[in-house]
Amino acid sequence: MSGLTNEGLRLLRELMDMPSILVLGALEGTLWLDELEEVRELEGPSVVALMKSPYTGDTFVDVICRGRCGRKVLEAVSPYIYSVERAWVSLSDPSLVDALVSSGVRLGESLAFYVMRADSASFRPSPPPPGLSFTALDEHDLEAASSLLASWDEVKGAQASDMVMRGNSYGAWAGERLVGIVGTYATTPDWWYLGNLFVDPEFRGRGVGRYLASLATAEALNSAREAYATVEYDNSVSRGLLARLGYRAHAVSTVVEVRKAS
Repeated sequence: MSGLTNEGLRLLRELMDMPSILVLGALEGTLWLDELEEVRELEGPSVVALMKSPYTGDTFVDVICRGRCGRKVLEAVSPYIYSVERAWVSLSDPSLVDALVSSGVRLGESLAFYVMRADSASFRPSPPPPGLSFTALDEHDLEAASSLLASWDEVKGAQASDMVMRGNSYGAWAGERLVGIVGTYATTPDWWYLGNLFVDPEFRGRGVGRYLASLATAEALNSAREAYATVEYDNSVSRGLLARLGYRAHAVSTVVEVRKAS
């Protein structure tokens, strides 16, 4: 599958934090969000992966360690950073950020994410709001999906084709108008990774987002044991929405923008 040993793969599946979810999805061949360029296993065990966004060209370095990331991890990460002008480093050990600064890189934006998890025992489905219809999306819905997502973010709009055709996505409709969407970033036989939940501002506050997340979660748990979602640490609205569906905080990951020193 990857060149990783069973121990390395076991590390990813035990932690199931944000970087390990992304790497596992790429190794399984179902992650459409980023493309896996290289993955390395280090003693510890630790895993370091280099990924690229097919939409923006951004470089991502995903770092997975059991406990604290040691010097060998820093030595593996640094060449990736110095080979590009700018990269995003996703990691579960914040102490690595200090080590990166000490090595001479410059920090930019920093974000913290909750990884939230649900299974069939914890999941509490939400009823559909009245007056709307909900469907799985297919190739006939690409234009509507792209338009809705582009109103949120241009990059999200560019992702619409992969989201619909390579992932699993669901939409909320007011007549023939698509007013809400949710999709999956990666799926495996054991778990699904949900993302890209967006509702037209005109239709917020009606339970549309919660039902879309419920619909995607139900489909995930019909096919796999667990569903995962990530949400920014300070996004209390999304965290509350997921908590009402039975999601619980599973891990915290940090994503840091780094640039090589000039």
